[in-house]
Amino acid sequence: MKAVCGLDVHKDSVYLCILSEFGELIEKVFGVLTYQLEEMRDLMLHHHVVEVSMESTSVYWIPIWRVLSPHFKLNLANPYFIKQLPGRKSDVKDAQWIAECTMKELIRGSFVPPETIQQLRQYDRRIFDLNEEIVRKLSKLDAVLQRCNIRLSNYVSNVDSKSYKAVVRAISQGITDHEELVKLIHGRIINHHGTDVITASLKGVVSLAEIDMISQLLDELDMAEAHKEKCQARMLEICEREFPEELRRLQTIPGINPNPNDRFGFNTSKYTYLSSLFSGKRTEKAV
Repeated sequence: MKAVCGLDVHKDSVYLCILSEFGELIEKVFGVLTYQLEEMRDLMLHHHVVEVSMESTSVYWIPIWRVLSPHFKLNLANPYFIKQLPGRKSDVKDAQWIAECTMKELIRGSFVPPETIQQLRQYDRRIFDLNEEIVRKLSKLDAVLQRCNIRLSNYVSNVDSKSYKAVVRAISQGITDHEELVKLIHGRIINHHGTDVITASLKGVVSLAEIDMISQLLDELDMAEAHKEKCQARMLEICEREFPEELRRLQTIPGINPNPNDRFGFNTSKYTYLSSLFSGKRTEKAV
């Protein structure tokens, strides 16, 4: 006897409806703790459920998917398409409607990548968020320097340059003399703009509070960079273990250099192009 199941997933509960091919209904509500999800799985197994459908509700469906995936054929449906299917009566519960649509093979499941790819996506999105955070912190850092009337950012290519960072770290340690700070500037910048201009751009009025703000922002930047490097290392570890051949082939593409220290190649680490291959679009937030 064929039986299917529809799940209406909420933050704190899961509404279940098991529907047999003879029209028999079993309805029950479960919690979302792991042991409760396992009880729900056991109930489905007891009634010989072969296929389960659920809506992609925020991230709440993911733990359910992980518990059920080894045992059933699963469909993850877009809520919009579920609501657009014809024939629904207003008094039919969501879980029952999903079960009926599953029985009639009307559910078009979304693509859910394997667990390995989901992990890569998580790391990639974390790196994306950290990059945005780093940019915000650098902007705040420059705002503090502008408040002190230190205008070095007007003369460097970007606020992430080595010269700029060296000056900021020196100020965070209490070194505010412009004659000392100018010694940290790369010779190319001084040659381009002139020693007097760069020295004048470093002369400002820096208070103790601003030194503290700069020091704290640098600590936050260092933490974000460390987290980013850890995510990159994890991604590379997964790819070397799970996709060694793909990794090897990607490194043969002209213009992609696996050595980020090679000045003749792109300063691109392995994780960057692996994440672009495996992580999927930014708009796919579910997994």
